Amino acid sequence: MADGLETRVKQLEEDLGRVALIARALMDAVMKKGLLSQVELAQAMNAADTADGTRDGKLDMSSFRMKPPTP
Repeated sequence: MADGLETRVKQLEEDLGRVALIARALMDAVMKKGLLSQVELAQAMNAADTADGTRDGKLDMSSFRMKPPTP
């Protein structure tokens, strides 16, 4: 099981690196095109950060998952 866990951690690290690369490329392109300034981007990040109810510099990934409808 340790091998499976190590493989999964490595896969998650690779996935995170790719997501970070995409985020950086998008951020650079948006600012280069003048669509957002660094201040506006920071404001959007702060708004997204607090959208899950906690200002902690990250998103609660469960807020992205579909929740079953309440009857």
